[in-house]
Parts: sequence; C-alpha cells; structure tokens
Amino acid sequence: MTLADRAAAHAAAFPTTPASHLSVGQEQGRDVLYGRWIIGNCYRNKTTYYGAYPAGYLPRVMALFPDAHPPHRHVLHMFSGSVPPGDYDRVDAVQPAEYQCSVYDFPALATGRYFLVLADPPYTTADAAKYGTPMIDRRRALAALAAVTMPGGFLVWLDTCWPIHSKTQWLTVGRIALTRSTNHRTRDITIFRRVA
Repeated sequence: MTLADRAAAHAAAFPTTPASHLSVGQEQGRDVLYGRWIIGNCYRNKTTYYGAYPAGYLPRVMALFPDAHPPHRHVLHMFSGSVPPGDYDRVDAVQPAEYQCSVYDFPALATGRYFLVLADPPYTTADAAKYGTPMIDRRRALAALAAVTMPGGFLVWLDTCWPIHSKTQWLTVGRIALTRSTNHRTRDITIFRRVA
C-alpha cells in the first residue's frame, strides 16, 4: 500500500471526521503522511492506567494499516502497559505481557518478525517514575525496534518529540499531531518505515 492508500483507508474508516483526514506531501524528495487528529476527551476509557492510549487512538492507527493482520502480518505493542491481550504480541517491563522485558532485551527473542510496531514510551523522567521504570534512551530503543521489525515494516511512535534514530534503519514517513482535549499534552505520532 502507498501512503496515499493508507490515508484513503483512514478517511474511509472515519468519514465523519474530515478535519482529521490525512494528506501526503513531500519531504526531502519522498512522500510523507501529514495530519492532525483531535480525539477529544473520553471519560469512558476502559482503563485508568496512567499513560494509557487515549480512547479512539488505536482504531485510528489500525485504520492506516488494514494490511497488518495475523497470521501473515505480525503486530507488536511495545511499552504495552494496559493494552489487553489480543491478536498481537505485547512487551512491557512492568505490566503483564507476552514478553515481560525491556525494549533493549526484546530483540534477542524476536528478530525481524513484526510488520507493525506500536510504541508509546514514557515521555519524561517523571512519567517513567510513575510507571516504575527508568527513562528510556530513545535512540537505543529505536535501534532495538529496528532489529524486530521486518524490512519494509512500520513503527508508529507516540511521544512528545521526534526521536533520534538512524537513517540507515528508519525513514520518517508520517507526522501526525495528536490533541486529546483542552489541558492535555499535544503529542506527535511519528510513523517510521524500516529500511530494507
């Protein structure tokens, strides 16, 4: 699928939110997906876990990847926190998951397996303290995730910054601003594609 196909798939899945539709532009001679999602505040989120995905976030992301379905395409939730079990793998250093380990240790268990990796790491040292983990080294984490992502696969990284990464491992192919509601941090969704 092209990035334009992915934007069209998202628009088809969310036809009543045209302001949140995505477009494809050019950045350094290659296509990049751009947009802004205003998700809104939802007090019916199924979890009260600190830092959990905002309600509505995962359906929007998965609408971009209709081709990311088992058994042929494998999906990973890194820093999975309260993500419930499903037809994907979860990795978390603290919370119960299929793999309970750090992002740095995981490549020894699953090299080159995943088509789509979703990551929502602690954004600050204060956030990491609330999870009971040390703050991550973003560059090192992205290198570890490159080892578990198949060539041509994708990493969707939710954070408050564009993380440092090796251009020999990752190409930035998407930039989406995520606003939940008033008085919440605005976050960046960076979509990377694994260099073949």
